[in-house]
Amino acid sequence: MGTPRVQLHVAAIGKLAAAATAEGLGWLTEVEAGRLQAMRAQARRDSFLAGHWQARKLVARWLGVRSARISLASFADGRPLVCLDDDPVPLSLSLSHSGDWLAVALGEVAVGVDVELPRRLRDIDALAGFMFSRSDQQRLQAADAGERERVFLELWALNEARVKRTGEGLHPRASRELGVRPCDTAAAQVLTWRFRHGALALALTPGVQVECSGTRLDEACGWRYL
Repeated sequence: MGTPRVQLHVAAIGKLAAAATAEGLGWLTEVEAGRLQAMRAQARRDSFLAGHWQARKLVARWLGVRSARISLASFADGRPLVCLDDDPVPLSLSLSHSGDWLAVALGEVAVGVDVELPRRLRDIDALAGFMFSRSDQQRLQAADAGERERVFLELWALNEARVKRTGEGLHPRASRELGVRPCDTAAAQVLTWRFRHGALALALTPGVQVECSGTRLDEACGWRYL
């Protein structure tokens, strides 16, 4: 067996949503169509359509089949379940959106992706005290003033990517007990990238082959969970 592969695709939501809508909405499952109908905010509808459409395209390309044969369901813990002709396939899928950007991770091993872009002003120190380990709070406090929000978003994305990979959900108490430390990318349990003044995180198995597509990303940083 070769080295397991993971693909990370990052793209603007607007173009993907337009392409998804242009195909009509018949490709949605009944459950997906119901979820979409319940969404009132256009931005939420666009991100949902973009994510589910792009995920199908990536899976179809990976398997070498038509995207019409791909559907998405959910595991009991809420993680996306990839199906071919309604039968589950052994691929892990994770989606995340923030602002105008969508990130989709697909892999032969379990993956979790999270993108975090700057939002309205928030009390990041209070949020860090509620969600971060003591070592991660110290990392935030040591950051230069101009970097504090980006470091906060990076630490938040590191937490989100981990629980999206495992399906356990983001719980403050558990999050405060688990920090991170930098490491070589070859040994990393999670990779991060600086992205649009925010951060992008991909939790995975150390040593996998990561292929990036869509938007160009800078060099990744490696991390391990403590």
